[in-house]
Amino acid sequence: MIKRMNRESNYELLRIIAMFFIVLWHVIQHSYLIENTPLGGVNNFLINAIMFFIVIHVNLFLLITGYYQSKSKFKLKKLISLIFLIGFYNVLINSIFKFCGLMKYSNLDYLLKISFFNLDTYWYLKCYIIVFLLSPFFNLLIEKMNKKIYKRLLISLILAFSIIPFLTGNLFYEADGLSQQILLYFVGAYIRKYNLNKNLFSTLNITQKRLLYLGSFLIFWIINISMYTVQIYLTSLNSDILKYIGSCLGAYKCFYNNPIVILQSLSIFLLFGTFKVKSKIINRISSLTLGIYLIHEMRCVYSHVYKWIGLDKGKIIYDKQIILKAIFWAVIIFIVCALIEYLRQLIVKFLFKIKTIDKKYNNFIDYLHRVFEIKNNSIS
Repeated sequence: MIKRMNRESNYELLRIIAMFFIVLWHVIQHSYLIENTPLGGVNNFLINAIMFFIVIHVNLFLLITGYYQSKSKFKLKKLISLIFLIGFYNVLINSIFKFCGLMKYSNLDYLLKISFFNLDTYWYLKCYIIVFLLSPFFNLLIEKMNKKIYKRLLISLILAFSIIPFLTGNLFYEADGLSQQILLYFVGAYIRKYNLNKNLFSTLNITQKRLLYLGSFLIFWIINISMYTVQIYLTSLNSDILKYIGSCLGAYKCFYNNPIVILQSLSIFLLFGTFKVKSKIINRISSLTLGIYLIHEMRCVYSHVYKWIGLDKGKIIYDKQIILKAIFWAVIIFIVCALIEYLRQLIVKFLFKIKTIDKKYNNFIDYLHRVFEIKNNSIS
């Protein structure tokens, strides 16, 4: 069984916050709150403002991945553990929905849904697995590059995967989730390699740094809100060109590779880098975040849950308390999924105390290492 390494709790806390933001994002998204609140109304504006505030969630995970994985060796156990975890929840949740009559499956559809390789709604994990497999080669490049070359690489990646798609409205080419993960992997690794948590703005004291990073985040957040206001204005005009520009702004304002969103994400990541926290509780809760993601974002779950909780009414929402309801249900979903994942981890921990199971599992991993000619659990 894989044991989670001791990590800085400041970034583990950031991981927890990012996962809650993801849950809240999905509550708003899958309940169609933006579509079901009047455009230009107070509710619609506030919901959009919340979305611009929490849109950093995925980018924070990507930065954390680059920050840690760039200094870690490739471990096959980690990948196998992830695949087993996906398979476990695919079997468990889809079987519950099938045999309780909550959802109809054909025999073929059911077999596909419970397969360990079913990543139907997990676009992030699809990209993550590719990046993880490529990480040894990324890390070799990171190790060999000097600072000048590394900066040129970052500029090139930012231009290619963020600024050009943003300025052209994806007409030139469309940057996808994989390119975004690669970009932020190298950014997170750069922060770690050159210790920017300490060396960036070194003339400022810790309080000044925190105020700078927090202020930067708020400024970029306000800029994104302003894009929403401009979008509404442009789409109300009679000009086809201005309407098109407005529609592009509307589509791109919450893209993860929006340069403004990237700057928001970096501001918060650097802010948390100024804290020195050690907490077993934070690290323990952080270990549940992947399970939370897998459970609440499974298609059969989100296609039913948001109807059960009553947010998806399918009609225009004027209720002033709708935002509080969304946050309340995000908290509930987060806690319930965390408890399920905690129970699963307890069961796995118990099973691996049985020597036969632990031995069989380790023999299986050793066999895979031999097949792929990976020695000492790493690729050098």
